[in-house]
Amino acid sequence: MDINIGETLFIIVGAAISISVGELVSWFLVYRNADYKDLVSRIETAVTKYNKEKEQFVKETNAKNQEKRLAQIESQIKGLNYEMTFKKMISNAAVAILSIVTINSIGNYYSGIVVAKLPFEPFWILQQITHRGLNGEDLTDCSYIFIYVLSALIFKSNIQKIFGLEGPKMPFGPGGPQPSLFKQ
Repeated sequence: MDINIGETLFIIVGAAISISVGELVSWFLVYRNADYKDLVSRIETAVTKYNKEKEQFVKETNAKNQEKRLAQIESQIKGLNYEMTFKKMISNAAVAILSIVTINSIGNYYSGIVVAKLPFEPFWILQQITHRGLNGEDLTDCSYIFIYVLSALIFKSNIQKIFGLEGPKMPFGPGGPQPSLFKQ
């Protein structure tokens, strides 16, 4: 079975356009607003304060007082992060709808068509994505959805980095700081 490189490139370009439009919608709804910029600066200030307190925590012996201040700053950062998530919710829903429409549109045309050939046989979990909608037993055949998803992941992270739409970095994960931070 011959693979048409033009079809593969069309899917990659479609993913790039879809992600670009999605990030434009996000910028229009969220990132350009003064409220968002103010929230980002408040988060960055709180994170800086948290990092300074954490450094002092290691140096000082008054652990109870330090621990209380760190917990207070952590709850402030969590509250700001929750507010950030709430502000992005409508934008995320619009981007999700755009992605679903794009995937369905591309899928209507490329359903059952092999658009790429993998140089390896994917392990069982990836086979569900790489071989989705394809007939045949050759698991190195690749469907449109795998190419689209990979392209979308690559383009989204790069577009966000290029245009500075990543958002502030948190000093700890979603579950909060690790307990080992306080046990010294």
